[in-house]
Amino acid sequence: MACARCPYTTKFELLWQDSQDPDVICVMLRCCAGPELQIRRGTQVLHAEIFKTVPAVRGRAGELQGQPLGALVQSA
Repeated sequence: MACARCPYTTKFELLWQDSQDPDVICVMLRCCAGPELQIRRGTQVLHAEIFKTVPAVRGRAGELQGQPLGALVQSA
């Protein structure tokens, strides 16, 4: 698992797992540039946001939990 800025990041924290689709998870990655929120299905990153603080990531994760997955998926 890697963040968008640092491919060497391996530290992550599971913030939530979707109850309808257990393959969909929300994680916080921590690297030298700061925390990143990712919503993933397996190895695929469906949504990513970069934050300045850990509390901001946790707050945003709470906002996103339970939202329809289609609304979260970023177009490539």
